[in-house]
Amino acid sequence: MKLIVNADDFGLSKGINYGILEAHLNGIVTSTTLMITMPEVEHAISISKDAPNLKIGLHLNITLGNPITNCRSLVKKGNIFYKPSELPNQDDFKEEEIYEEFKAQYNLFIKKVGKKPTHFDSHLYAHQRYPKAKNAIIRLAKEVNLPVRGITTNGFKEVKFFDFFKANSDVNNLFDMFENKISEILSCEIAEIMVHPAYMDEFLQTKSSYNYPRILELEILTDNRMKKLIKTNNIELISYDDEGLRLCHE
Repeated sequence: MKLIVNADDFGLSKGINYGILEAHLNGIVTSTTLMITMPEVEHAISISKDAPNLKIGLHLNITLGNPITNCRSLVKKGNIFYKPSELPNQDDFKEEEIYEEFKAQYNLFIKKVGKKPTHFDSHLYAHQRYPKAKNAIIRLAKEVNLPVRGITTNGFKEVKFFDFFKANSDVNNLFDMFENKISEILSCEIAEIMVHPAYMDEFLQTKSSYNYPRILELEILTDNRMKKLIKTNNIELISYDDEGLRLCHE
């Protein structure tokens, strides 16, 4: 079977950027998704040049920070996106505004990175939480011919999405969690595991509720036990630009 190991939140902080790079260069991470509107996006793009095999998708965002379009239905006072934990009224969201924001972020990605992303996903499961965001991401994906996390889109094979990889207490617990999922993963033709490796920095300490566990994720993603488990089970590590995902060519 083929497995994509995708690290979310590239560009959110330098600690995250360095952690993702380490998890790719010395671990099993094959792919990442860039938050194009976040503070350390230029740093992320810069250090990614040291890892030409790290494939970069777009982490579309309507749940953190500020928009780059005029999407009034999606923001609260201060022009800040609602977080899902704030339980915004989804009926108030305008689907066209979500689409325009997603499209603007896609165009900014191409401008800054110099090429198309490999795929789309979203911050804090926006396209999986909000039906209007799902519609908008599918619309954009069809227009630009890209796959989407957790959604089978035209021209691409199904990729089974796993989001179990979250650290609790220690590294061994996280490895056991992965090992216990192996049989389910192996039953798929293609699967994706979402991960969040990082080194600690001031941003994570003060502004993220998921901080120290990211260090544990980084440790196990670069652990020889994990590499051995992948090899023993004949798992091929790929990314979303693998030709095997395509049902048809552009």
